[in-house]
Amino acid sequence: MAVDAGKRTRQRTGINEVALSGGVWQNQVLLNLTRKALLRENFIVYTHQQTPANDGGLALGQAAIANFK
Repeated sequence: MAVDAGKRTRQRTGINEVALSGGVWQNQVLLNLTRKALLRENFIVYTHQQTPANDGGLALGQAAIANFK
C-alpha cells in the first residue's frame, strides 16, 4: 500500500521522497520490507535514526517547540 501510494503521488506531483514516520514503523519487519520495496522503485526513503517513531518522538518535538518559544 505504501509503495502504491508513493507511486501515485510521484506520478501526480513529481515528489520522489517518502518519510516513514509514526508508530506503525516501530514494527521492524514492516519497516524493512516497505523500505526495500520503496528503494526498488527508486524512492528516497527517510526513517527515524535518533528518535523513536512513536509518541516519544512526538514528545521530543513538542519539547523542542516549547523551548523555542
